[in-house]
Amino acid sequence: MTEVIRSGGLNNIESIEFEEQCLEKARETGDRNGEVISLASLGNAYHSLGEYHLAIEFYQQWLDIAKEIGDRLEEAKSLSGLGNAYQSLGKYQRTIEFYHQWLSITRKIGDRTGEGICLGSLGNTYEYLGKYEQAIEFYQQWLGITKKTGDWTGECICLGSLGNTYESLGSYQLAIEFYQQWLGLAKFISDRNGQSMALSGLGGAYKALGQYQRAFEFYQHSLEIKRDLNDPNGEANAWFNLGLVLEKTNRESEAMDAFCNAREIYHAMGLDASLQDCNHAIEFLSQNIASATSAFWFKRWLSHLSQLIKTGSK
Repeated sequence: MTEVIRSGGLNNIESIEFEEQCLEKARETGDRNGEVISLASLGNAYHSLGEYHLAIEFYQQWLDIAKEIGDRLEEAKSLSGLGNAYQSLGKYQRTIEFYHQWLSITRKIGDRTGEGICLGSLGNTYEYLGKYEQAIEFYQQWLGITKKTGDWTGECICLGSLGNTYESLGSYQLAIEFYQQWLGLAKFISDRNGQSMALSGLGGAYKALGQYQRAFEFYQHSLEIKRDLNDPNGEANAWFNLGLVLEKTNRESEAMDAFCNAREIYHAMGLDASLQDCNHAIEFLSQNIASATSAFWFKRWLSHLSQLIKTGSK
């Protein structure tokens, strides 16, 4: 989404007031470029506030003026804003329509960076819709552009997206291949957060394959990086994932510790949905431990009773 730096340092409300004044002045003086900048800023500000319908109004005005003055780059940016706003509203078909218009312009004007971002956005949208094969087609095109332009950060994001999409398809080996490529590139460019996310992706893929020890190793490594980065949410997610894997390998006590660690962080951060998931996992594990304990003592009691019967019959 286009960001305009002229009102940097202001919050969204202050930015809106400032840009409304700038917009009025631009219209009074016939400054079409100034009008474009203010409309873009107002659209972005309202989008940040979750006022998506208002954002759309300003993005549409931005688009109309960009067309009038023949500024194809601004036209592409406004179409991007419209697509983003409709995506936030969950109106994915409209999103796709605007993204395709955006893509067409980026290709006509030779904007390779914009083309790549647009392809990634289309991939994301199709992924949201569960249309994974189409998502992969767009991600692959995006990957090709990142490699040609030397956009390593974009390449990392794209590799992660491909890994996620193949994992959603149940193609875990392919997912692992892309996660490994992501991990390797993230290490090369010293992207510690990217490394952690790639490791988590690998953990998830190996967990889905039932290779719990491998999954444990990747989740453990991801946890270490999240701690180093002081990322409490990432740390909590890593603890939760470790708990799931430990539970699968019948290491109930360690799993309980992992879930409790995750719960403590989720609670401190006020992440109610994640906290609820964690509480459910702890409750389920507690029931399993109780059932296993009861079964153990029942077997011991039966064995003892059997011995008593044998002794009494002699």
